[in-house]
Amino acid sequence: MNGYSNHTIDKKEKRKQIIMALAITILLIAIVFAVTSCKKTRDKWASQGGIITSHAADYVVISQSGGMIMDVWKLRNVFVQSPDGSDGWLFLDATGNAIYIGGDVKTIRLRKDKSVWERYHEYHMENEKQTYREKFNNQ
Repeated sequence: MNGYSNHTIDKKEKRKQIIMALAITILLIAIVFAVTSCKKTRDKWASQGGIITSHAADYVVISQSGGMIMDVWKLRNVFVQSPDGSDGWLFLDATGNAIYIGGDVKTIRLRKDKSVWERYHEYHMENEKQTYREKFNNQ
């Protein structure tokens, strides 16, 4: 006999099989995690406009209260962020001015089709006597 019993060899072989099964399980979990998080990552990159940092883009931002349009901002060539723990948006223009817009807001990031830009008009209710719809529905 070579000093090893069949029982010892079986234990070593069993241990190798368990380690291999564990390694394969960890690898499969990592693959599943990578694949399922890819869509989220791609969506995040698309919303930011880039992989490393955000790219500047044009935005139309509509703020509403009680179903009425309170403000419409047409922002050209700005970077956008959504600060953690916030329901608002932070826009940075080319000169570094920060514009924070919070509350009930619709944000449209314009890509190639700029026709959306033409459908909206800059508007701020505190400066107007008419609602947005009264002022611009006939145009």
